[in-house]
Amino acid sequence: MSGGILDVATPWDDSMKLLISENAQDFVSWLMEGAVVEEQLKTEFEGRKLIADALLLVIIKGIRWLLHIEVQAEHDPDMPRRLVEYNMRARREYNLPVDSVVIYMHNHEKVHQSPWQLERVDGGPLLNFYYGSIELRKMAAIDLRELGLPGIVPLMILTKDGATREVADEIFTELERTDNQDSMAPAYVMASLAFGKHNLADQSWLLRRLKNMHNSLRDTPVYQEMTRMAREEGFETGHKEGQQQGRQEGLQQGLQQGLQQGLQQGLQQGLQQGLQQNQHQMLHGLIMDIILQRFPALVVLAEKKSTAIKDPAILRNILLKLSIAQSAQEVESYMNQIPEEGV
Repeated sequence: MSGGILDVATPWDDSMKLLISENAQDFVSWLMEGAVVEEQLKTEFEGRKLIADALLLVIIKGIRWLLHIEVQAEHDPDMPRRLVEYNMRARREYNLPVDSVVIYMHNHEKVHQSPWQLERVDGGPLLNFYYGSIELRKMAAIDLRELGLPGIVPLMILTKDGATREVADEIFTELERTDNQDSMAPAYVMASLAFGKHNLADQSWLLRRLKNMHNSLRDTPVYQEMTRMAREEGFETGHKEGQQQGRQEGLQQGLQQGLQQGLQQGLQQGLQQGLQQNQHQMLHGLIMDIILQRFPALVVLAEKKSTAIKDPAILRNILLKLSIAQSAQEVESYMNQIPEEGV
């Protein structure tokens, strides 16, 4: 994980870090049955720069213990060694026993299983390091649902059968039921990433679902408008193609065939463009609503910067960053890092 709270490059890591922070007890109940969270500890250790994803002080059977959690989005063959280093640093700093767990968010070609063994020169064992390992993509959504822990419900979207509108709707319904507003942003980002950036229909549905949860947000554009735009573009494309083909095969037949083909292509292209435009408008609206509510002094700067950005993935990450930023200074610093022409 990266060290800065406003690092653009780690939406998966930032989402999971925020989710764990806001639902620490549910994560502890899942990973260390019977333990109770006493405190969330700092994750950056002194000396050589080393930052863990989460470090929780817990009480289990009357004993103080540390639970260290790492989240892994990309394949990292060096993960076991990193876990050992984090574990040893935490033990030395707090003088308490430490359990380490790594949560894999995607399928990986090869996941090292516990224990990790450090060998001597002659090949004999020097150290056996035991740790927990969870592969979400090998779990079913029901496996997490049946735990009855609202704070980990957003992880259902990352299971092998979880990247669906039905599961996403269940996640947001549960967050609404438990009034867990702070988990809305990371849950949205994780669902958006799970759906994939090219899945415009689900991305648009996801944005509408998110906006419906906030009464203060503006109404979303309706699909009838996108359909109307698609039909108009299809008619225009078909008319042009029909004229060209009509010169060769006869005006009437060419117009009919060209209009039909052009209408079909135009509807598809127009709907795709409409979905992209709709997605950009809704993301921009969400960003500005958060700015107005939390950092009104930065409205002009946010409007200028967010309007220039065309990539929805970057806009989604801005939305997450705004949700976890602690001050206007952090937001201003982040916004000033965005190039004038957008990214």
